[in-house]
Amino acid sequence: MRPLGESEELGFLDWFANLWEGRRFIIASLALFLCFGGLYVWRAAPVYQVQAMLQVQARRTGPSDPAFAKMEGLFSDPTEAQSEVEILQSSMVLGRTVEALNLDLQARPKLIPIVGAALNRGDPEAPRIEVQSFGLPDHLRGQVFGLTALPGGTFRFDSPKGAALGTGEVGKPLSVSYAGEQLELVVQSISAKPGQKFRLERQPVGEALDSLRKNLDVVEKGKLTNVLGLTLKCANPATGVTVLDEIIKQYIRHKIERKNAGATQTLAILKEQLPQVKAKLDDAENRLNRFRSRTGSVDLAREAEAYLQQGSNLSVQITSLEQKKQDLLRTYREDSDVVATLNRQIAQLKAEGGRIDAKVRTLPSAQQEVVRLSREVAINTELYTALLNNIQQLGITSAGEVGGIAVVDPATPDPNPIAPRRAMLMFLFTFLGFLAGIGMAILRKTFSQGIEDHRLIESKLGIPVLVTIPHSKAQEAHWQAMQNGEDGLHLLAALNPDDLATESLRSLRTSLHFSKGRATSQTIMVTGPSPNIGKSFVSGNLAAVLARAGSRVLVMDADLRKGSLHRQFWSKDRAGGLSDVLARMADWEAVVHKTAVPRLDLMMSGSIPMNPSELLMTEAFEELLAKVSKAYDYVILDAPPVLAVTDALIIGSRVDQVLVVAKYGSHPLEELRACLKRLERQGIPVLGCVFNDVQPLRMGGNHTHYRYAYHYRYE
Repeated sequence: MRPLGESEELGFLDWFANLWEGRRFIIASLALFLCFGGLYVWRAAPVYQVQAMLQVQARRTGPSDPAFAKMEGLFSDPTEAQSEVEILQSSMVLGRTVEALNLDLQARPKLIPIVGAALNRGDPEAPRIEVQSFGLPDHLRGQVFGLTALPGGTFRFDSPKGAALGTGEVGKPLSVSYAGEQLELVVQSISAKPGQKFRLERQPVGEALDSLRKNLDVVEKGKLTNVLGLTLKCANPATGVTVLDEIIKQYIRHKIERKNAGATQTLAILKEQLPQVKAKLDDAENRLNRFRSRTGSVDLAREAEAYLQQGSNLSVQITSLEQKKQDLLRTYREDSDVVATLNRQIAQLKAEGGRIDAKVRTLPSAQQEVVRLSREVAINTELYTALLNNIQQLGITSAGEVGGIAVVDPATPDPNPIAPRRAMLMFLFTFLGFLAGIGMAILRKTFSQGIEDHRLIESKLGIPVLVTIPHSKAQEAHWQAMQNGEDGLHLLAALNPDDLATESLRSLRTSLHFSKGRATSQTIMVTGPSPNIGKSFVSGNLAAVLARAGSRVLVMDADLRKGSLHRQFWSKDRAGGLSDVLARMADWEAVVHKTAVPRLDLMMSGSIPMNPSELLMTEAFEELLAKVSKAYDYVILDAPPVLAVTDALIIGSRVDQVLVVAKYGSHPLEELRACLKRLERQGIPVLGCVFNDVQPLRMGGNHTHYRYAYHYRYE
């Protein structure tokens, strides 16, 4: 039994041995995951990366105090770069990009499912199509139309349901009607064999935006640097460069539009005023010319010229302030301080102009008129010139404005794909396969009902395991020969004395020798809970081992229903045996056969009787056991299974000892428990258990002791 203090928990070597038993599950799982992993890696399209870098000019300067500058990042508002990141990923910028490059237009060939894309990847002759434009209503977005290549650069355009809508030619617009709507299609090029089908779809704008936003990553390089790094993942590096450049272009365009919004409004106002000022200038010049033609040349005194110059300057200043006031009124109210200040300045200038006008009225009438007309011409000329200068200056400023953005690095593709990472993926699939295999092996071990550890028999059932018999390759050959009906001896103990299973049977022989004590003879029944567990193998080979040790042994096939013990000795039928003796149709000495093993005799089961149990319950069976016990040192009875029929209980009640055979991995613990309980209820003594056909492991673990054997050969 288990020594005191021995733990029932499995150690590291025990777990390793259990995993080794499930190595087929692990290898199969590993192979399956490697196949799936290889297929996935082979099918996965390479993903490239395109990068660019922008610098955003900050709107405000840093603090003058260096000590405070170190702490600004803790208390300041989000940086300029953080807001620009959101703008770059906004629907406005990305939407303009999608619209400019038709990124919502999907045109791809129909290929073999699962492997078609991988087979055509990198093939210059793979089917290709380029669609220049595909106009359709918004409610038809997301529907997949069909297109079939035809000979001579033509194609057939099909509806989502497969109906032909029309036939077109490459490079020429095709207009068709579908569901009451007009569709416009222009195919730029087709490279495919006639009959090749393509899928044509205009994605909803939201899906196209989400797809582009998912592949675009914008981050600030460092902290408070206002330098933005743009990264775009794509399947084609050239296409990725085009898309990222367009994103930057649309972003800069947005910044310029926002920056020039006020200047644009001012420019529009100035352009509206320009014709009016020009008309006033022309009118003033005409009136001055007419007056001089009518009155002749009038020379102005030096004082009059000074009045003219002062009045012109004041009029220009007043006009300029009034324009400035109109601009401010778009932002401020009339009663605001800024507007009130301008009003005071305008009032002061007008008052000064009134004083100059009063001085002009003191001049002669002809000089007064010339001064007045000349001043109007000068004022309108100044205004017209100022308007032209302002318009020109605003135009130059708008053209040169870049919105505070500097492109540090233009879009540059990475020549090496960033995905899939084949080595990492294969390692991951290998790990998952190994993990899944271990899981299946553990589940198999957990839910396996067969006993695979003899210690469970000893600890749970309280019966000693006398010997563990390892699986024998040689016995497999003998069993196959018996199945084929080959004649001759098929006893492992006789033909393979150096086999480990034979050595285990010698250990069992030793146990029987010490249990026999001083008795001159011993009758032993070999049984088990169910069929096909090796009872006949143990009975025949145990008898051979006992006979080779010098004992006189009779092995008796007590399975009157399906007796097959005789096949280990010859190919004769079972007629003439135990059932005939019990039926008093033959004498026991007449049905005992000498075997090829010295001192070993065999009594076969005999012809199949109608009432096996009743024959075993007769006095003839008890008399037979008494007679053969006197003639032999050991009588080994190969009995039927305990749980199948009652024959074993009848036989066990009349023998000295009982050996219960259990097969490795074949019996639930409860089945063996039920077998022992039946024997116990009948008061049948059980010497111990024989654990048969144990699958030995070479690397250690909870079955290493099954390999304990001294290898030798008989000379």
